[in-house]
Amino acid sequence: MRRAFILLCLNLVLLTGCQENLKKEVNIMSSNAIVHLGEQGEAFAKRYPSQVHINRQPAGLDFYRIDWNAPAKGVVTFEHGKHTFTVENALDVSGYQNIDFPKEGMPELDITAGITGPNGIAHDEARQQMFAVLQKILQAGWKVFIQRDDPRVRGKDALDYVLTTSSASSLDATYLPTFEEWMRIESMTNWFFYADHVYLKVNFTREHTLTDPAKPGAYLINFNLQNEAEHFRGYVGPDNRKRWKELLPAALAKLIPMRTEAEAKMRAKGIQIDETYQDPPVPAF
Repeated sequence: MRRAFILLCLNLVLLTGCQENLKKEVNIMSSNAIVHLGEQGEAFAKRYPSQVHINRQPAGLDFYRIDWNAPAKGVVTFEHGKHTFTVENALDVSGYQNIDFPKEGMPELDITAGITGPNGIAHDEARQQMFAVLQKILQAGWKVFIQRDDPRVRGKDALDYVLTTSSASSLDATYLPTFEEWMRIESMTNWFFYADHVYLKVNFTREHTLTDPAKPGAYLINFNLQNEAEHFRGYVGPDNRKRWKELLPAALAKLIPMRTEAEAKMRAKGIQIDETYQDPPVPAF
């Protein structure tokens, strides 16, 4: 009887150990997520059934989201062929599906990542980490995208244009700002990219109460990915999304003289225009 009791205790110990190992494996697995544009939201939810939160809106939008609570952050891999890249220290990943375009699956994805330690991060270290993220994207074959109404300027000229003329324009990911320039860049200032029918927007959020250059700050990095159709629907406005193919040519035509005028002003100042830059192709209907 005593021997049976001892064996039972040993089995319970082994079982507990196995359960603890299983929990560790589940936690390791649950910290990783693979996403790609075009996946049906329900399929995404079934792949991560214990993680995905679904929010169904009456307007016909279904939102799908995974959150990772600190200190356990996630690792999100965005799959896009040879342009695949990974986001570490992810806080969340989300997408939505629109009942008006069911075949597109999730046409847009958002990923938020943190680069701040428990005691904040030096602003210069945040600058270098941000640049490292941008370089990883470039190394995956993504190309800098200049918005179609903006002048085709690069490097420091692009930064100066953003800082003095248009905060909605794109910075050049190949240019590393100086520390002084970095501190002048406002939160939500964008770097735009394009690769094989997908558009990527990257920006950071700096905690507005922690901007003293000599003291630690706090930062988040935001990634927004759109398929080609969702990107071009943005040119016709929210009220015309269903008619975007019909209205797109006229909307794009209005942008051509805007770029021409902006570039003429830049040339008059002696600023070089990147004549080699070509806009991504417009979808053929």
